[in-house]
Amino acid sequence: MGIKGLHVPAGTTPARFETTVATERPDLFTGPFSWPVMTLDESALTHNVTTMADFCARHGFDLAPHVKTHMSAGLWERQHEAGAWGATVATADQLRKVRAWGTEHILLANQLTDARELAWLAEQAIGAEGNEDLQVWLYADSHAGVDLLAAHLAAPQVRERVGVLIECGHPGGRTGARTLAEVTALARAAEAAGLRVVGVSGYEGSVAKGTDAGALAAVGEFCTGLLQAADAVAEEVPVEAPVLSVGGSAYLDVVESVLAHADVTARHRVVVRSGAYLSHDHGIYARSDPWSRMREPARLRPALRLWAQVLSVPEPGLVLCGAGRRDAPFDADLPIPLRVHAATGSSSGAGNARDLSGTTTRLNDQHLFLHTDDAVQVGEVIEFGISHPCTSFDKWPTLPLLREHRVVGLVHTEF
Repeated sequence: MGIKGLHVPAGTTPARFETTVATERPDLFTGPFSWPVMTLDESALTHNVTTMADFCARHGFDLAPHVKTHMSAGLWERQHEAGAWGATVATADQLRKVRAWGTEHILLANQLTDARELAWLAEQAIGAEGNEDLQVWLYADSHAGVDLLAAHLAAPQVRERVGVLIECGHPGGRTGARTLAEVTALARAAEAAGLRVVGVSGYEGSVAKGTDAGALAAVGEFCTGLLQAADAVAEEVPVEAPVLSVGGSAYLDVVESVLAHADVTARHRVVVRSGAYLSHDHGIYARSDPWSRMREPARLRPALRLWAQVLSVPEPGLVLCGAGRRDAPFDADLPIPLRVHAATGSSSGAGNARDLSGTTTRLNDQHLFLHTDDAVQVGEVIEFGISHPCTSFDKWPTLPLLREHRVVGLVHTEF
């Protein structure tokens, strides 16, 4: 059976293969795997899950991690077991999938406009009558959106299970009402239409780029405005424990400085939606690193690695590896070389891993162009870090879970 990066023997079911991997813990270099392959480091995942859970508990925040990042039931289970209140999704398809996982608390960080999906959500809510645990929240950022939601979700038995967050945006940004007056008017309109308004939500990550003083100040101003909107909506409509939801990946330190105060958490239920924290990375999130700027500094660990074999060294300083756009993210940065390994792996005694300097300059569909002054041989395997996990997981239906070079399990995605 062909599964990218894995060699499942003929006649072996995927479930049996997974049991064999978990029992035998094969070496990544000599076991039933092939290059290229994307892996997850088990210790880094555990550290990151614990670090975020501790942060939220310390500040009285709820966590609804954005599972669009990984779309893995197994990874979501880790987050949920560590205390995550619910799962955030971006699309109706993702909403259906996490509901199929048995998830009871879901935040759809978008306005749902497809009548077919709204009808399905209403059926879910009606079918869950008597199940007080089911809660689905979704956005409204326009009167047209409110009208669409009201046409399907205003029935009393649906209203109990489905809540509406008024989305706050900013000029030049993505979706979301642009002014405080628009936010409060939408809250009144939604309530009048029979919908249950539960609070407000916004995404601070699109306000600025970089981490200089100006960027951090702009994000802080947005978060302060979001708090003002939350207060205003709570005054306009009856909301029990009004929600104030933020992104919380690149600028979690700013979220902390504005919202992690007793007077705020006494008035509002702060819900953080970060998805990137789980795997972190060696690029965009390593550079933003809000954890180093917090009151109690912490560190996340990059968990994702791309392993690719050297196919050719056709000229001095140029190395061609067997990985490309179908295997690695390229929207934020290209893969970052970390180490080079012997073809049979350093753990087998065939050679020690050595650090590798250089720059990935280009990706074709199946080729990676690496420029380096270090000596690299055909057949060796290069370990790369990645930048932007959201466009990494979606390229791999199965990722080996590593403990050093031993594969101790498999992580499956559902994109």
